[in-house]
Amino acid sequence: MAARSNAEDNFVHETVNRQVAQIAKLEASHEHMATKADIESLRANMEKLKSDLTWRIIIAMSIMTAIFAAIVRLTPPTA
Repeated sequence: MAARSNAEDNFVHETVNRQVAQIAKLEASHEHMATKADIESLRANMEKLKSDLTWRIIIAMSIMTAIFAAIVRLTPPTA
């Protein structure tokens, strides 16, 4: 088995260093991406907000119906 020359060793080290730098660059560019846990947390929050909004709409419609019914009862019939 032939021993590697200094130039070959330098080439291998430069290639490995370049690949490590490329991997580090890729990892750094993906720091801002959401993880699966982030997405699950967002889904849970969205479900809670949807439920809260549904109840608020139901309550608001009930109040509006009660106000409408009170107005209809209080207005005298016109002939």
